[in-house]
Amino acid sequence: MADVILRDIDPLLLERIRRLAVARGWTHEQTCLALLEQGLFAGEQEVRGGFENPEVDVLSEAIHALQALPAGAEFG
Repeated sequence: MADVILRDIDPLLLERIRRLAVARGWTHEQTCLALLEQGLFAGEQEVRGGFENPEVDVLSEAIHALQALPAGAEFG
């Protein structure tokens, strides 16, 4: 796995991460990974908006097809 470097993080955010690490008995790396995974899961759920996997796949294919159309293309 690649290393991740975060720059210019708000000191309050760093303190919150540190407190969670201490409370859970995790390293800072374990804590950041857990938070990243949880945040990604929440973001995916938000994007999916209740759609099931096949629906998401079809919608994604349709969006990609529309994006591939030349600008100003007409439907007919």
